[in-house]
Amino acid sequence: MTLRRFAATFLIATTCFSGAAQAEDLSDALISVYSENPRLLAERARLREIDESYVQARAQGRFSVSGSASVTQAWGRFPNAGEIVPGATGSLSIDGVPKQAGLQIIQPLYQGGRVNALKQQTKLGVLAARENLRAQENALFLAAANAYVDVRRDEEAARIRRNNVSVLSRQLEAATARFDVGQGTRTDVAQSRSRMALSEAGLAQAEAQLASSRATYVRLVGRMPNLLTPPPKFALPDGVLAAIAAARENNPQLIGAYFNEAAGRAAINVAKASGRPTISLSGNLARQRDQLSNISAVDSAAITAQVTIPLYSGGANRSRVRQAEHAKTRLAFETRDAEMAIDESVTQIWAQLTAARSTLNAVRRQEEAADIALEGVTLEQSVGTRDQLDVLNAEQEALNAKLSVLDAERNVDAATFSLLSVIGVFDAEGIRLPVETYDKNANLDIIRYKGLTEAVDTYVPEFAQRIGRQMPNIPREATRAIQKTYADSPIEQGVDGVVSLSAAGTQGLKWGVDTVTGQSADYDDLRGVDLTSIQIEPISPPSVPRYDPLIDADNDGQIDEIHLPTDSPVD
Repeated sequence: MTLRRFAATFLIATTCFSGAAQAEDLSDALISVYSENPRLLAERARLREIDESYVQARAQGRFSVSGSASVTQAWGRFPNAGEIVPGATGSLSIDGVPKQAGLQIIQPLYQGGRVNALKQQTKLGVLAARENLRAQENALFLAAANAYVDVRRDEEAARIRRNNVSVLSRQLEAATARFDVGQGTRTDVAQSRSRMALSEAGLAQAEAQLASSRATYVRLVGRMPNLLTPPPKFALPDGVLAAIAAARENNPQLIGAYFNEAAGRAAINVAKASGRPTISLSGNLARQRDQLSNISAVDSAAITAQVTIPLYSGGANRSRVRQAEHAKTRLAFETRDAEMAIDESVTQIWAQLTAARSTLNAVRRQEEAADIALEGVTLEQSVGTRDQLDVLNAEQEALNAKLSVLDAERNVDAATFSLLSVIGVFDAEGIRLPVETYDKNANLDIIRYKGLTEAVDTYVPEFAQRIGRQMPNIPREATRAIQKTYADSPIEQGVDGVVSLSAAGTQGLKWGVDTVTGQSADYDDLRGVDLTSIQIEPISPPSVPRYDPLIDADNDGQIDEIHLPTDSPVD
């Protein structure tokens, strides 16, 4: 199949985020979104929720231990007492409180490949969920950035319209004064009053739009906007084809679709395992006391090997396999549809960006010409070659040109943000946002062994700290042979040595359990799936591909090619 190397094909260059005292820039707004937006926090919680499915899949291949205990009040009547008490005759009635306790250990040995397939399926599900989190981050950054430029545009539009109302108010006063001295007409006054009312209506609409934009900003960022500075400029791909190629490699929704399709392939193996034999080994310990018999105490132990072979399930197993195959086919078609949708989105956004840039250049020329025309018409009115209506029309044209420039500047910024978002780099990592990024791997690293070695992880380091305080002094700045670092004090060096040994022992225990339960090949952490940050200036080709699904998607040391989509949506 065709290698899909998600390497960065373009670089993003940002200007410095700076501003006056108490001013707010785009970086500040996006940091607030990244740190506090409840929608993004919810998506992170969703990822941690999905992480648990991988832990649950691993647990199905490990041994389980269960205990039981019972206390019973019992009564019994024996027609032949001699069976209970030798030499006795007649019947015998007895009562007692039998007690029983037991312990059972079950170790699955073979489950038809279900555990490995389920781990692969859930692992790919975790990777898809990570891409979904990245997609949500891109979407929220896009919405917040659009709200940012909307507020800036609407604040300036309201200022321009207020100034226009002030100018028209003075013109109305001048027209009224000329009419009072007989140098003007009632028509001039009426025209000025009409334009004044129109300008006031426009100001009311502008203030309403500003209030709406501020409300959106507060919802996304979490606070009122304050002295917003111009957004930074981002370097974009050279052309639409380069933008499409970058989106094909980096768009999180598309990469997530690839992972979902691969998970669909693993789901087929999960379904097939239900029709295969299973082998398990169980051990039982039991203790019985105060039984209603002449044997009052019984201790027993048993080891059982059990083989279960499905013979007939009414067609359910084959149905589940067919269902999984249909689901895989559906996911394959959905992936192809996502590819075409990404191409469509990039093409449309690129066209909008091109049009917005051309429009901005045109309306800037329009604004310059309208200002010159207004100045000329005003001078001509003063010498009597132009009337009041000419001045009012020139004022309106100048106002419209200024508002058009604001809209065009906003549209260029919005199209730029949209293009970065659909490419998949409008996130904290892609734009080098100065904030501590959320580690998508951390939760899974913590929980993958919880319940198995939780007590060891919790109490061994504390025990090591207590022991370390009693260790004899050793030379200061002594080198730790294991870690090849330096301790700051003899006590710290001793404690760190014990803690390191305890950590090594804990890892050894985890490795041993996984080896016994047949999971040692899946020991490595799920790392390597985070996309490398887009570099900023100076521009240079990236040295590490962002993502290569054919090599090792989860960095577990195993080739994942068998679970990846082929070039055809149907096998």
